[in-house]
Amino acid sequence: MFRRTVFFMPIVFTSHNIDLGNGERTRSHLRLTIEQEGWFLAVKRTLDVMFPGDRSNVSIVDLGCLEGGYSVGFARMGFQTLGLEVRQASFDACEYARSKVGLPNLRFVRDDAWNFGQYGDFDIVFCCGLLYHFDRPLEFLKLASEHCRSLFILNTHFSTDVKNDAFPQSDLEWNEGMEGRWFIEYPDEKTFADRENRRWASWDNRRSFWPRREWLLQAIRQVGFDTVMEQFDAHGENLVEAIQTGRYRKEDRGLFIGAKSGGFRRQ
Repeated sequence: MFRRTVFFMPIVFTSHNIDLGNGERTRSHLRLTIEQEGWFLAVKRTLDVMFPGDRSNVSIVDLGCLEGGYSVGFARMGFQTLGLEVRQASFDACEYARSKVGLPNLRFVRDDAWNFGQYGDFDIVFCCGLLYHFDRPLEFLKLASEHCRSLFILNTHFSTDVKNDAFPQSDLEWNEGMEGRWFIEYPDEKTFADRENRRWASWDNRRSFWPRREWLLQAIRQVGFDTVMEQFDAHGENLVEAIQTGRYRKEDRGLFIGAKSGGFRRQ
């Protein structure tokens, strides 16, 4: 775990528009808060189905939580919530949000997501915008399964058989026994040395590997989740358009669910 270092710098939110209460939002120029966006609402629907009723004894970890928006939302739903974030500036944003929302079931720690097992096992492991920043995604999926009792929720980019020109990708290659494409995180030592300030990049690897969608689904099953699904309702009402030519097609990004059928306990 990283030691707490105090920086006297303004708190900056680069992505998460969090409703802090009393009319305050972290990115007030945006129309929707993070809890009103499609990704969160889709996850909320899944959690409502899988964990109805009292959630006070149900734990969830938000890996690479950035500025804490999803963590706040989960805590508001009643889950015992832990958010992990490695960068100081993002962690400070998380702590600022926590100080405002007044949720006793919410806490954050500054640490590398690879270390999250040090904080115990969790009923739910939530991983949004993180897996595609790893060069060893299969190894991380194994770690996630090891410390997940019931439900794994993964929001990530993936590769397809066609190179996506929106991202700087390699040709199809093999890594950890999976086919996919490499993505350059840091093109040189100068940018890597500035990694603390590059809040939307990887932490300790200079390139990341995006498995093809089918290999990603197989990997979730392989690491121990006997039920594997992809959830499409995050992409809006017109799924045909989204999948054929819209957001899903353009971003190559989806919401994947892994469940351990014997891991759910009565609430």
